[in-house]
Amino acid sequence: MVIPLGCMYTPLAAPCVELHHEPVACRACGGIYNPYTVADTRLQTATCPFCAQRGGQHPHMAAYGQQLPPELCAGNETIEYVTPAPQRQPPTFVFVVDTCIDTESEIDGLKEFLLLAMQKLPEYANVAFVTFGATVQLHEITGATAYARAFVLRGANTTAEELLKMVPQLKLCVAPWAACRDHMAAIVHNLVRDLWPVPKGHRPLRCTGAALSAAASLLQNVSPNTGSCILTFLSGVCTTGPGIVVDTDREKMIRSHADIRDGTSAASNWSASNAFFDKLMQRIVHQGHSLSVFTASLDQMGVAEMKSCIQASGGVVLSSESWLHEPFRISLEQFFARREDGALQMALNATMDVITSPTWKVLGVIGQCVGTGKKSTSVADYEIGLGGTCQWTTCMLDRHSSFAVYFDTAPAPPSLGPTQMRYVQIITRYEIGAETRTRVSTLTVEQRDGLAPAQMGAAFDQEAAAVLLARQAVHKTDSTPLFDVLRWLDRTVVRLVSRFGSYTPNVPTSLQLPECFVYFPAFMYHLRRSGYLHVFNYSPDESTILRLQLLKSSVPDSIIQIQPTLYSYSLDAAPVPVPLDSTAVKPDNVLLLDTFFEVLIHYGATIAEWKRAGYAEQEDYAYFREFLEVPLQDAQALAASRYPTPRLIDVCQNDPDSRILYNRINPSKSYADADAQAYGSHEGELVYTDDASLQVFMGHLKKLAVAQ
Repeated sequence: MVIPLGCMYTPLAAPCVELHHEPVACRACGGIYNPYTVADTRLQTATCPFCAQRGGQHPHMAAYGQQLPPELCAGNETIEYVTPAPQRQPPTFVFVVDTCIDTESEIDGLKEFLLLAMQKLPEYANVAFVTFGATVQLHEITGATAYARAFVLRGANTTAEELLKMVPQLKLCVAPWAACRDHMAAIVHNLVRDLWPVPKGHRPLRCTGAALSAAASLLQNVSPNTGSCILTFLSGVCTTGPGIVVDTDREKMIRSHADIRDGTSAASNWSASNAFFDKLMQRIVHQGHSLSVFTASLDQMGVAEMKSCIQASGGVVLSSESWLHEPFRISLEQFFARREDGALQMALNATMDVITSPTWKVLGVIGQCVGTGKKSTSVADYEIGLGGTCQWTTCMLDRHSSFAVYFDTAPAPPSLGPTQMRYVQIITRYEIGAETRTRVSTLTVEQRDGLAPAQMGAAFDQEAAAVLLARQAVHKTDSTPLFDVLRWLDRTVVRLVSRFGSYTPNVPTSLQLPECFVYFPAFMYHLRRSGYLHVFNYSPDESTILRLQLLKSSVPDSIIQIQPTLYSYSLDAAPVPVPLDSTAVKPDNVLLLDTFFEVLIHYGATIAEWKRAGYAEQEDYAYFREFLEVPLQDAQALAASRYPTPRLIDVCQNDPDSRILYNRINPSKSYADADAQAYGSHEGELVYTDDASLQVFMGHLKKLAVAQ
């Protein structure tokens, strides 16, 4: 198949049948009994589909008589087992707040943002509060003292043992939210800008790494092996202590992609900072804790160095230019979304096991997780992504968290015959509210030998395949030069098209792809041009935020990120989807672009002139006002349904912000073409770019594919 077999799995995407007892597992392989289990109601036994071993008496079969228990019934391929855990310690949320803020308005905005976050916490949760600037302050939030106190720590790495020696009474710094609500609100209201003096021409001293280390040590002492969260609120870049990104002198620039690649002096702290956060990641993941970052700044903040911590722990990055922006606050509310019973929707301290039948092996997983090293017969000999194990852990899940699971095939034993079913089971265990849940999903794939490429291609899901390949490419950027990643991606696409296309050798115009492959090359073209692989004009932080979101998103959301959607609105026709091409830009239409991170309304030159002339306010042109309201309403509906909440942008043709549209559309008509009309229509907008158009890309792809 050229592209590895794989699936995109979103554990919490949809509700399923719930059973309030422990799952029944096969004693031989550990697989949980499911609808593909062969059940004998007379003997009340079951035969495991993974290892074909007959188990003992099924403990729940007698209660159902001649009927099967729900977990063995067809239609319950995904089922969830709920186990109340009244003795389990509640989660702890540690607020780590940067107080090096430039303006009073931003300080007020941060206070409002923090209070909004605290209001979303469930009553049963524990909380702690840490602020930092040049030093770290661990605040006391309980006790009978009339004055708020804080333990001040140096801006250095702090282990759990060292923290306990410095602050023996850690229980004074952690309390249930219901018991310390007023105290926490008072601390937030009294927040002031960090008092450490900042010389002119220098950045403030900000010890982000030390503050996160202190928060991790605090959780290690008060909430060991219990799902908990570190919530970091950043307003700038780390300038001192472990995890430093840049010196305080503003004459020294923050590292760029080129600096990291070439090892210049601007990136002198890159390796040491990454090593620090890698060790911090191991500490927090081992304890079941996650790290999420909320950032508000016009500059970089060192998210690129924190990537391993955020990704492995399942955390999120929500960013904006200001704490006052409304979309930022809507994203925060969605982060703290609640279930009907009042518990947070986020699942904590999760593990994911993959069990396969003998003819299927798991190569690895790519997503916001890390392997635990657990071995089994389901593990393949080589790896894709995070491999070499059959179990992965992630410390926080939400309904959007998706994982790419890659498989390899093994020859079927002769006793099984030429046709059989392959089975795979994904078992996700997590904590939510006062419960421990186990969600079990069992999948099957029919195995046949000797299929022709056309028969195999009929089962090809081009959207899932594009996302699986995109995640592989993004994962490779961590350890492989970008140029080599692009060459690997190009070779893979050429091999795939050559294998499944029909053509006359060495005749590019004869190439034809099956219907289920026709969009795949365009997905790869837009992936190559996107910020996930194309780093020109992107900072390391911006690239990291984009890639972290792709590694978390489901297939539909990922496809929008790879190839944005574009809709055209005109006065004489209904709204229609149009190709993401420069020919879609016309003076008499309105375009709606959805890039996942932005929802942009683009008014053509003529529409923009009518809008500026005020025709929409005149009674005689009520139809024009109604016409303008339609794309605005659609854009607002898109923004309201998206997490994180995208920016809603309103631009006219040739406005500076219209570059967002021109950067994503296919430049079928650009100044770089020898003949500007060779690949586009006369109505197409001229795009100033050196990028090759989709038509040129397809021409080269056809030429290489038929020459294989």
